[in-house]
Amino acid sequence: MANFKEVYARLSEIKDPVTGETLFKLGLMKDISLNEDILTLTLIASSEREMSSFEQLTREALKDTGVKKIEINKVIKEIERPNLERRGKIKEKTIEGVKNVIAVGSGKGGVGKSTVAANLAAALSLKNLRIGLFDGDIYGPSISRMFGIDGLAPMVENQKMLPTERFGIRILSMGQLVEEETPVLWRGPLVHKAYEQFLYDTDWGPLDILIIDLPPGTGDAQLSAIQLINLNGAIIVTTPQDVSLIEVKKAVNMFRQTKVRVLGVVENMSYFKCPQCGTITHIFGEGGAKKLSEKMDLELLGKIPLYPVISESGDEGLPAVLSESDDSEIKRSFIELAERIINLLKL
Repeated sequence: MANFKEVYARLSEIKDPVTGETLFKLGLMKDISLNEDILTLTLIASSEREMSSFEQLTREALKDTGVKKIEINKVIKEIERPNLERRGKIKEKTIEGVKNVIAVGSGKGGVGKSTVAANLAAALSLKNLRIGLFDGDIYGPSISRMFGIDGLAPMVENQKMLPTERFGIRILSMGQLVEEETPVLWRGPLVHKAYEQFLYDTDWGPLDILIIDLPPGTGDAQLSAIQLINLNGAIIVTTPQDVSLIEVKKAVNMFRQTKVRVLGVVENMSYFKCPQCGTITHIFGEGGAKKLSEKMDLELLGKIPLYPVISESGDEGLPAVLSESDDSEIKRSFIELAERIINLLKL
């Protein structure tokens, strides 16, 4: 049985013999669909001869993938191949229509980074800002579940993906393209290509802020984001434990070494406040992020309390910021975080 992720990965590597760029990047391959081992797609070429070449490359790339039949919609038309060197330089700087791009990262997994990214996006949207959210965790996407759009593939228009709009936020996640239990087994180069397509072959704008929810760690995905776009800043999420703080230092140093401004650190699961008696308990320790901020000259952007409603709302596809009342401590914490980000970016 054909696996969509493997099919997609192989197709994304097919290059145009003229420019050496991928057919995806040039917009010469689109409308890909796999149903019961039958693959359908559209190929665009400037001549019958070129179309024959593209078709042969496509069929060879899909050998031994389990695809039983390939149906190709062939479009012959004049192709204007761009000045790729100039295009690449432009891409390294800006995304059309997007004023600010910030990354949300962490040194290790399990600190609630995606939860912070999702609720921060929601809080910023409540401030009447135009917000986009890109789930950059290619291997373990969760943003689509948090917003209730798992499996809802984005539409394509004029050879560009259209982010799915949810609660006024424009969202794009790998979780919309693969089944929840399907692993994405991609090496670094494919991750880089995916980032390039998600960032630049997508109609994001107009946006005041595009948030990139990075996977944990300091690997290929983080470097791809740094290389492909001039980030306006990075937010580091941690929990109070010492083991989390150790890894955070690596993430901070990665951004600083690559000349990315670190806006500050957010301490998630900072404390638990009993809803009955109001007693505050520091389940994972106390003061860790503050000590880190002082030692590494970082701003402590906020402390997010630990409440069951955060995970529950995420599972239901509705971030806590949007489901809680205005007097909720959770909502208030994220609104204050959003206000600090707005001030730092001078919006």
